[in-house]
Amino acid sequence: MTEHMTADARAIAEQAWEHAIRLGHPYFGGEHFLLALAAADQPPGVVLREHGVTPGRVEAEIVRLAGGGLFGDLDRRALATVGVDADAVRATVEASFGSAALSRAARAAYREPARFDLRPRSGGGRKGAFLPHGPGAEQALLGARGRAQARPGGEPADVEDLALGVLAISEGLVPPVLLAIGASGAALSTAILDRHPAS
Repeated sequence: MTEHMTADARAIAEQAWEHAIRLGHPYFGGEHFLLALAAADQPPGVVLREHGVTPGRVEAEIVRLAGGGLFGDLDRRALATVGVDADAVRATVEASFGSAALSRAARAAYREPARFDLRPRSGGGRKGAFLPHGPGAEQALLGARGRAQARPGGEPADVEDLALGVLAISEGLVPPVLLAIGASGAALSTAILDRHPAS
């Protein structure tokens, strides 16, 4: 679906995918889009941050709700029961191989040839760095594409379309992340549209 997006929107999608890999998640979800949008320089990112939806707060809630990092919370607890301290393992790896070593390893684990691919695989599809879509990802992409197609001229989905698609997600972690931050998807959507009423 990224072929129906502007270059800026594709860059946000790629950043979201990188967040999923970095957090050690075996899926690509709407919350990863939210995290990438919260850090974006484009107007929707500015609006999110003005309303308290910052990258730090979003990531903290994602990790709290879904786990994250080297082993994720469930595995971290299981490892602790047998005496393995996941934070100590991370510190040792980073001291020996650099701070990005685990992120590079996680990326390598999910890559066939190293290429970003958001499309679910059905009947072959193109090969690439694929993570299965988790709750909300498809809903966000379809929402963005639907907004773009509703405009005359068949323009591709832009960052605003993607943001509004993400904020309309009703499943997965986006709603509880926003709730924990004290934000509402509907109110944030209104604020984004008020910033650019012609969209």
